[in-house]
This record gives sequence, C-alpha cells and structure tokens, in this order.
Amino acid sequence: MKEWLDKIRGIKGGVWMLAAACCALAALLLPLSAPADPGGMTEEEQRLSATLSRIAGAGETRISLFCAQTASAFGGGEREIVGAVIVSRGANDPGVRLALSRAAEALLGLDARQVEVFPMEEE
Repeated sequence: MKEWLDKIRGIKGGVWMLAAACCALAALLLPLSAPADPGGMTEEEQRLSATLSRIAGAGETRISLFCAQTASAFGGGEREIVGAVIVSRGANDPGVRLALSRAAEALLGLDARQVEVFPMEEE
C-alpha cells in the first residue's frame, strides 16, 4: 500500500488523484436514500414490507435493502440493490420463510444467497 501511495505522489497531480479516489470511495459508502419516516425505512422498503406482510402466515414484516452505487462513465451512477434482510413474525415457519425469500428474490431480482429471512422478536 505504501509503495502504491508513493507512486501516486510521484505522478504530477497525484495528490489530487488520491483525494478524488477517497471522495469517490466515501460517496459509495454513504447511504443512497434518505429514510422516509422516523422508523428509518425508505418508501421502497415500506412498500415491499407491506407486500411481504400479505403473504399467508407472515404477519408483521419489515425489509431492509442494501445498495451499492455503480459508476458511470458520465459521472454519478446508479443505485443497485445487492441484498435484503427480512424480519417477519411468521418466519419461524419454514414454509413462510421460503415464501418470503422467494417473493423478495422475484420482486428485487436477487439470488437466494442475497436474501436472508429471520424471525421477528416477540414483544
């Protein structure tokens, strides 16, 4: 890593390149959408949670989406959903858990390995 930094410093404008790379990395790590309510869910998460809650046996259900920013040649980028975590009252039932996972995969275009389903804590 030190050798790489020394090479960049040796290039004319290398410090600016390093600063730009750090800014780009920071932009990728920042949240990509602001929460729409005090509960911290975006509008998309609220909509998906309502849909998933209607699956037979699911009961109260919440989904959290995990996103990455894809770079664009013209600056900026697009948000890409790379994973989802679902918490549901009915997730103790293996059939409900499978139905929730399959629904999220279909709605979001994700693979099974990108979706996790967990039972909701009892109040």
